[in-house]
Amino acid sequence: MGGVMSYGALATKIRAMKSYLLKEKDFRNLAQMENVSQAISYLKQIPSYRIVLEGQDESKLQQRELERLVVGTLYYDFSKLYRFCDKRQKKLLECYFRKFEISVIKRALRRIFNHGDRTGESRELRSFFQKLSNIHMEELSQAETIPDLLTALRDTSYKKILSGLDNGNELTLFDYEMALDLYYFSEIWKQKDKILRGADLEMMNRTFGSQIDLLNLTWLCRAKKYYQLPLTSIYSLVIPVVYRLRHEEIRAMATAADEKELREILARTYYGRHFGELTEGELEKLYRGFLGQVYGEERRKNPYSLAVVTAYLHDKEEEIDKLTTVLEGVRYGLEPRETLAYIKA
Repeated sequence: MGGVMSYGALATKIRAMKSYLLKEKDFRNLAQMENVSQAISYLKQIPSYRIVLEGQDESKLQQRELERLVVGTLYYDFSKLYRFCDKRQKKLLECYFRKFEISVIKRALRRIFNHGDRTGESRELRSFFQKLSNIHMEELSQAETIPDLLTALRDTSYKKILSGLDNGNELTLFDYEMALDLYYFSEIWKQKDKILRGADLEMMNRTFGSQIDLLNLTWLCRAKKYYQLPLTSIYSLVIPVVYRLRHEEIRAMATAADEKELREILARTYYGRHFGELTEGELEKLYRGFLGQVYGEERRKNPYSLAVVTAYLHDKEEEIDKLTTVLEGVRYGLEPRETLAYIKA
């Protein structure tokens, strides 16, 4: 009864929002468009995308701006859910919000390192962020150097994280992005135990624990296959959290002599036993498919819990990834079948 009382209105809201998610037929229709302008016109007929695309000139909308607007639908949905949450639920969503902050910081970092588009976030999205964030969005959008970026982050924990990277060596974009990812997963794993109880805590343990395990496995496979890193560097890039993996398994994979030995160790882990032989490519497929399955199971098992919120946000993020891929296919004139093959799990 407590779950129904706490999550009844929120679950009803999410059911309504879920009905506006893109269906398979929408992706098929979009993949068949002759150009991106036609695809934008199609998206304008869908309520969840009309809110950000209405008033935009299809023929003049640049690809980067289109992608930012598409991602903006996730922020709008998040703000709708946030308004329906009680004080305890909002605390968890505020931790989850760090993911959005980090994505904005990463875009600013890429502009700095790659000297690319400097338009930053739209004013509407900046306004949305300022309601929950201490990042100085206007300054971040204009940052041209790392010191500029750190100044824009002066009232946040991100400044300390990124400032602490200076070890005398030249830092790369990868170094900054990895530091932000490590911080996000470590922080949300720590905060969940302070905020959640019962079914909500079990759900977060399973969903985020599985996600962290699979990210660590994927990174260890990539490190052994593509990079020749000292052991201390490998450990520094592993999220310091374990769920179904064991610390000794991570140590064994990090110290494996070669990719073959790593795969033998991987086969003996929980994920290797349950999913068979796992190469780097198979791990990436498993990451998407297994997480979708876990979120779906949690939502069905606990329909009046935080699982309905996190599962919806996961579904929305997956939709945006697929939509971005389909729009890229249309942009480059790929055959619809070829484009759709890229979004199959």
